[in-house]
Amino acid sequence: MINKGEILMERVLLNISLILILVYFYRVTRHGLHILQLENYYIDRYAVWMKRYLNKILNIKTIILLLIPTILFIINNEMTVKIGLILEIFILLYLIFIFKKKKEKKPFVVTARIKRVYTTYLILFAILVICANIFKFRYVMVIANLCTIVAYTFVYIVTLINRPIEKGIRRGFCQKAKNKLKEVSGLKVIGITGSYGKTSTKYIVNTILSQKYNTLMTPESYNTTMGVVRTINEKLTSMHQLFVCEMGAKYIGDIKEITDIVDPTYGILTAIGPQHLDTFKSLDNVKKTKLELIDSLPNDGIAFVNWEDENIRNSKITKNMVKFGLSKDADYYAKNINITERGSSFDVVIPNKNSINVKTKLLGNLNILNIVGAIAIADKLGLTEDEIKMGVKYIRPVTHRLELKQNPNGSIIIDDAYNSNIKGAKMALEVLKSFEHKKRILITPGIVELGDKTIEINKELGRKAAESSDFIILVGANQTVPIYNGIREKEYPESCVYIAQNLQDALNKMNSIITKDSVVLLENDLPDNYL
Repeated sequence: MINKGEILMERVLLNISLILILVYFYRVTRHGLHILQLENYYIDRYAVWMKRYLNKILNIKTIILLLIPTILFIINNEMTVKIGLILEIFILLYLIFIFKKKKEKKPFVVTARIKRVYTTYLILFAILVICANIFKFRYVMVIANLCTIVAYTFVYIVTLINRPIEKGIRRGFCQKAKNKLKEVSGLKVIGITGSYGKTSTKYIVNTILSQKYNTLMTPESYNTTMGVVRTINEKLTSMHQLFVCEMGAKYIGDIKEITDIVDPTYGILTAIGPQHLDTFKSLDNVKKTKLELIDSLPNDGIAFVNWEDENIRNSKITKNMVKFGLSKDADYYAKNINITERGSSFDVVIPNKNSINVKTKLLGNLNILNIVGAIAIADKLGLTEDEIKMGVKYIRPVTHRLELKQNPNGSIIIDDAYNSNIKGAKMALEVLKSFEHKKRILITPGIVELGDKTIEINKELGRKAAESSDFIILVGANQTVPIYNGIREKEYPESCVYIAQNLQDALNKMNSIITKDSVVLLENDLPDNYL
C-alpha cells in the first residue's frame, strides 16, 4: 500500500509539473500570439504561418524529451509514474531555461484582446489542474504533454473559442466609431490606399493640409479596420476638420469594411500592383479591392489617382477623377525635377494656375509623385500657394522609408527597411545608383508575400541590384536564391556578393567593408512572422 506521505509527495510533484507546463506553454504561445497579432488576428493567416514553419514550431528536441515521461505515464506502475513526474520536472526546467525569446522588430503588445486570450488559457489550465487532482492524473499528464508539444496550435484553438466574444466587441467598437464620426460637424474624411506608397502619402498629405486645417491621421501603419476604429475612438475630437485615413488590405472586402465605417469624401489611390499575392491570389483581386475606396465615394467626392500607374489607367473609374503624375498626361504633374543627395526640387503644374516651385528633403521619383498627389488635394481643398510651399518644406522622411542618415565616420545610410514592393525597391536602387562617386552597398532579404510571383519579382530585383550596387549583401540563404540568380544573369562579380545568415551577420559584414566614402541601402527587413 502507498502511505499518505508518498501520496502527498506524488501530488506535490504533479502540481509542480503542471505549473512548469503552464510556464513553458506561456513562453511558447506568447510567440504564437505575437505572430497572430502581426497577422491582424486573422486565424487563417496564422494557420498558413504554422504550415509554412511546421518543421520549426514542432521542435524535435521538445517532442523527444516530453515523450519520455509520457511513455512512463502510459506504462502505469508505481515506479514509472514517480520517475515520470521527476523527469517531467527536470525536462520542463531544461526546456524553459534553453528557450530563447526571439528579438522582436515590432514589439508584442498585451492588448485587451490578448488579455482575454490569457484568461481563456487560465480557465483551461484550471480545468486541467482540477482533473489531474481528482481523476487518474497519468491520463491528464499524457494529454498535457501532447498539448505542450503542439502548443502553437492552441493559439489557433483559443482564438476560435473566443471568436464569438471578439466579434461582439468588434461590432461595438465599430459602431462607437461610426457614431463619433457623425458627431463631428463638417468633418471630411480622406481615404488613402494603394499597393505601396500609402503610408508616405498619408504623412505628406497630413503635413501639407495641416497648414490650413486641424487634421487627424491614422498613426504609423494603423491601416486595418480596428486600427482605424481605435484612432477614431481614442483621438478624434470636435475640433478636427479633416481625418486622413490610411486603408490597408490583404483580402477582398478589407477596404470596403473600412469605408463603410468612415464614409470618405475624398480618395487617393497611390498604386495597384502585385502585393500580398499570397492572400489576394491575383492582380485582378488586388485591383478590385483597391477600387473599393473609389467605389465608396459620394457623387460629389473626388478620386485622386496616380496616372503613372498602368493598372490604374486601365481601371474603369466613374467617379470625379483628378490625375496626378510626372508627365503632361496628368492634371497635376511635376517638371524640372532636380534630385541631389540633400533632397529634391521641382515645379508642380496646377490646372488654370501658375506652377509652384517646391523643395523637399525627400529622395526619389516616387516621393515626388506622392507630393504631387498631396498638392492636388491641397489645391482642391483651398490651400494657398504659400501654405502648400510651407507644407512641403515641413515634410520629413517617414521612418524606414528612404530615410537618409549620416554615420559618424562620414558614410551614408539610406534606410528603406520598411519597403516591401518591387517599384519602391527599384526607386531606392535608383537613388543608390545616383551616388556615383561613393562605394554603393546594398543589404536586402528580398520581397515577400508575392505568391506565385515571388521568384520572378525577386529575380528582377537581383538584376536591378547588379546595375546599382558595388557590393551586395543578401540576408538569408533560402529566400534570396532568386535575387542571387538575377545578380548572376548580369555577370556580377562573385567576390562582391555576400550571403548573410541573418541581419546581424549582414551588419557585421557591412561594418567590415564600410568606409567614409560608402553609401549603404537597407532595402526591406522581413517582419517577425518570417523566421
